Amino acid sequence: MIVTIEGAGDVEVDPGVPLEAMLAAARAPAAVWCGGTRLDGAHRAGRPPLVEGAVLGSAPGPPSLPPAGPHLRIVAGPDAGAVVEATGAEIVIGRAGGAPIADPALSRRHLGLDPAGRVRDLGSRNGTARLRDGRARRVGRLRRRLRPDDLLMAGGTALRWVDPAGRDDAAAAPAPPSPRPVALLAGLAGAAAGAVAIGAATGRWAIAAAMAAAPLAVAAASLVRRRRARHGTSPVGLEALGALPLPIAVVGPPARARGVVRAVALARGAAVPGPLREDWMRWLDGALQDGDVRLVPPGDPPPSEAATVLDADAGAVGRDGRTVPWRVAAIAEPTADRLARALASRRPAQLPTALRWADLPPPVPAPRRTRRLVACVGLDADGPVELDLDGDGPHLLVAGTTGSGKSALLETLVAGLAHAHDPADLGVALVDLKGGAGLGGCASLPHVRGLLTDLDPSSARRALLGLAHELRERKRALAAAGVPSWGAWEAGAPDAAPARLLVVVDEFQELGALDPGFLPELARLAAQGRALGMHLVLATQRPAGAVSPAIRANVSTVIALRAATPAESHDLLGDAAAAALPATAPGRAVVVSPHGRTTMQAALPLADPRPPVRLLGSPLPPSRPLARAAAARWGRSDAAPPLWLAPDPPAGAVPAGALGWVDLPERRSRVPLAWEPRAGPLVVVGPRGSGRSATLDAVAAAMPGVVRLPADPREAARTLALVPAARPSALLVDDAEVACAALEPLVRGAAQALEEVARLVPVALACGPGWGTRWATRAGMTIVLGGLDRVEQALWGVPPPLAGLEPEPGRGVAVRPGGAGECRIVPVGRVEGRVLVRALACPADLPAGAVGVAGDEARPLVLPPTGVVVVGSPGPARDRALRAAAAAGVAAQATERLPPAPGIVLVVDPTPARLRELGIVAPPGLAEQAPPPGRVLVGRDGAYEAAQLRGPAGPSVL
Repeated sequence: MIVTIEGAGDVEVDPGVPLEAMLAAARAPAAVWCGGTRLDGAHRAGRPPLVEGAVLGSAPGPPSLPPAGPHLRIVAGPDAGAVVEATGAEIVIGRAGGAPIADPALSRRHLGLDPAGRVRDLGSRNGTARLRDGRARRVGRLRRRLRPDDLLMAGGTALRWVDPAGRDDAAAAPAPPSPRPVALLAGLAGAAAGAVAIGAATGRWAIAAAMAAAPLAVAAASLVRRRRARHGTSPVGLEALGALPLPIAVVGPPARARGVVRAVALARGAAVPGPLREDWMRWLDGALQDGDVRLVPPGDPPPSEAATVLDADAGAVGRDGRTVPWRVAAIAEPTADRLARALASRRPAQLPTALRWADLPPPVPAPRRTRRLVACVGLDADGPVELDLDGDGPHLLVAGTTGSGKSALLETLVAGLAHAHDPADLGVALVDLKGGAGLGGCASLPHVRGLLTDLDPSSARRALLGLAHELRERKRALAAAGVPSWGAWEAGAPDAAPARLLVVVDEFQELGALDPGFLPELARLAAQGRALGMHLVLATQRPAGAVSPAIRANVSTVIALRAATPAESHDLLGDAAAAALPATAPGRAVVVSPHGRTTMQAALPLADPRPPVRLLGSPLPPSRPLARAAAARWGRSDAAPPLWLAPDPPAGAVPAGALGWVDLPERRSRVPLAWEPRAGPLVVVGPRGSGRSATLDAVAAAMPGVVRLPADPREAARTLALVPAARPSALLVDDAEVACAALEPLVRGAAQALEEVARLVPVALACGPGWGTRWATRAGMTIVLGGLDRVEQALWGVPPPLAGLEPEPGRGVAVRPGGAGECRIVPVGRVEGRVLVRALACPADLPAGAVGVAGDEARPLVLPPTGVVVVGSPGPARDRALRAAAAAGVAAQATERLPPAPGIVLVVDPTPARLRELGIVAPPGLAEQAPPPGRVLVGRDGAYEAAQLRGPAGPSVL
């Protein structure tokens, strides 16, 4: 409630606060007078006269409460709105005396009013008239008793007699319908004829006269009632303003017109906007729109859109093209302030527009230890509103449009329950489809066993399987305990029963788009939750169609905040009440539970109460979030085990032999990801940048002794030829499609050759989605990394629930013949492994007698001084070989054909075509399509190996 304290201004006070606390907070200790009543320090706010709109001052002042006894209310004239009470002595009404009225048409002492409600004229110069039942009668020197609704006309002032206790039941009850005059005359004629007949027959004319008099009296009373009903109580002055159509134009002198505007505002209980607004109008509940009331200077025409014209000078009302007289009601600003405060004092108790959780009393504790999940979430007309998940649940539906306070209500509910219950008694799962903005504040609670947001859609399946696993575990636990329900288990052994579980879903309508499988799982949870100690709180902006009938059938309580349309409100409540909730009061809600229906103001999730006395408009002190206070209360408690595992792998190295981690959300576990070579090749599929090479690095780290297929085509072909005999732990092939394309000129059917090698040694290869899909059928394990579309993932065996992972290096799906699971590769850095074929490059420390380097080991090539033949066509390549031999002290001969005698030959330009031309059958990996300068084939007694000759200006010709 709001009161005004002298020296402090308007102050907001909680009901029940003692006056001394109010004055101490406002620093106004002397303001103990409320109107004409001196209050003591223990007087509590909310008890009359200290009610809404009251004024506290250091001296007696005008009352802010409307009079409770009989009084005259001025309804027209220059001082309209003022009140004259019938007190213990006769009051003189006029321009002077006990009740002065600023009406120049009144005499100084115009009329008198005594405590019995009788009036008399005091010899005024223009007299006093009383209007009753449409008839005016002059009031003279003799006192005349007033009846309720009588109107006194004195000068330019009209006064209405109001006596709250003056109407008896007969007067207050509706009069029976009066017969029509024709029927009355017919009845009277019949009664008279009957009376004459009786008199003539019996001779007893006295009895006949009595028989005729009774119907005559009834007819007279009926005519009086008809006359009163016809005239009734006509509204005068101020009383006539409430029903006038808008817009209203007020014409007249500025001061008087301003008074009429005040009268219009008070008659409608609505403040006037713009420059016509005055400070006292803050006490009015309603508000008119711009242009509803306008001032028109005298002589100016009223605006064409005005539906009503009030002429404050001529005293007339113009509407519908007609003008009728009107007694001008002009209200002074001090009077308007008192009247507005009086209206505010009669205002029924309203819910606050802002409320903190700390302002509410805590729930009444149970008589013994129990897990009764009760949260105090708001305030209604009868006091605090508690939600009991056992009595009002087990499941709740919260609905409200944007800005209605839905997320704040959810946070109050979750944090309030967490504040009241140990994490060992309550676990919470949060599904926040607003990116974490709605329930993110509750994530720090030790009760929280999982938080799912729409920022990580891939975790939806993880959460779904985690909830399904929790349902299965609770069924097993219930069966092992041998009890029919969770409630029975808690009643018998509250310390042995596992914690209750609360699943909260914000923006429920988005859940189907996140994961279609979530809705059936929640429906199953809703159906089985009560018996398994699980509760659902579903929040949505659009309830129609979002909540399936299977879930709605198990929802016992609906909290409807402001709805966007009446149709949505009807879907929730059966009527349009939620659509009529004010947008200016976020958190206002209609609660329908098995125990009834109420309208409440939801509390904000703040843990520090507001001061009980607050200067209106001043900022409130900051408060701790309720979730933080609840987390601090249970800070030493062990964190609840998660319902589903986070997508990030645990920190630290993986176990020996593992590449990373694979999730098993259906079992709520994470196990090392290992490749078993005996099951078949390892195929790593993904676009570039998805972590293919890092996965092969992890294989190299997990399996010491691997061999990588070199990027150089000759070295790669030579490595393929040596691998079967070398028997490495695995052959690693990165960019398999590129490697096979480069090998094809040297090894026909390179892809087939790679498959042949895979039959002899373990092979782990990485490729793009469009190459080698036939490997998927024979692979012992396929790791499909993120970044592929759903069709590509399906071709590689990814099940639909695991398709569509967010692209992230090293994150993918491990597909085995027995199933699939989301996996993460732990990066380990580059691991080279064994090298079977070294690059042919002459080092700087090559011995002086070496012609170059040769063989798979790139050893120094030393030739005998004689007996060497250089085979090749005349040209630069053969000349370069001859110079290299001569530089090493070797006498070499040149020829175009192989010599018939065995010996040492250097074949220059060793392309496949040249070797076929010479009839040389060389092992794979010796010939090249475009040999570099200085590359030769060294033959010794029919055995060949590749070699690189030393260059003339350095160690190599390269």
